[in-house]
Amino acid sequence: MIKAVLLGACGAALLHGQLLSEAVLSFPAQTSSLEFDNLTNLRLLPNYRSLRQQYSGEGLQRVRKTLLSLGITEEQLGEVVTASGPGGFFGLIAGAFHAAEPAREAIKRGMTQSALEDGPVFCSKDEVCFFFPTREEGHAWFASLAQLRAVSDVRQGHAPSLRSNASFMSLFSRMEPHAPVFGFAPGREIASWIGGGIPEPISSRLDLASLFSTIETFAYSVKLDSKAHVSLTLVCNSETAGLVLRDALSAASGLQRAAALAAGSAALPFENMVVSSSGRLVAVNLDAPFQ
Repeated sequence: MIKAVLLGACGAALLHGQLLSEAVLSFPAQTSSLEFDNLTNLRLLPNYRSLRQQYSGEGLQRVRKTLLSLGITEEQLGEVVTASGPGGFFGLIAGAFHAAEPAREAIKRGMTQSALEDGPVFCSKDEVCFFFPTREEGHAWFASLAQLRAVSDVRQGHAPSLRSNASFMSLFSRMEPHAPVFGFAPGREIASWIGGGIPEPISSRLDLASLFSTIETFAYSVKLDSKAHVSLTLVCNSETAGLVLRDALSAASGLQRAAALAAGSAALPFENMVVSSSGRLVAVNLDAPFQ
């Protein structure tokens, strides 16, 4: 299955939720990638455990481990927005916890304490730091101390937010407004994002490295029912590159349909792929089953 689908499944949330809106107004303008995950909805999926183990990532696992040491269990976490930028990996969580309780536990465990303008910061020995905003119960930020200071500067109006990033906002505005999943990333990540999702009989006929090198950035949204319905917007570095990518992906879709007739669509990791383009933008819609 396409990795994007599974990552998107982790983001089954209510529309573009309040936490995502808060992140857009608080993350630095230089944020290069972002993903919104609703853990509450993810737990409703029958294959939640395998998805969590396979796709949550080392950075988020370290965060969860430290949260657990502060008395915040995974079941208490409702939503998370993870991101990366010049300062590294960071993010924002929301859940059923009170900041005073993990703060007391952090002090008890001897975590390094400092303060930002609007709340305390506690850092573990492996440099995972948490910021608990004084006026935002049930919210916590995680990052390096330097990255938390960058976030604080944005929150205090001393630095521009992600909302001022024209490329991100353009992608944001083009995605399905009622989709329960949203994310974006730089084009260089598209190969690892798709992973082994394109079957070898199809990928062997395409120069994927060359095609993917023309993608500057991309965004995705996902709707979930019995399948994952994925929408991608790919931004290429030229209109010509957009046409070439559109034609290549359309050809892949045709090959996929031919393979489905021969082997059955269940043997393939995606179906119903539709590709279109407009200038530098290439839109891809497809369905994928859960595994």
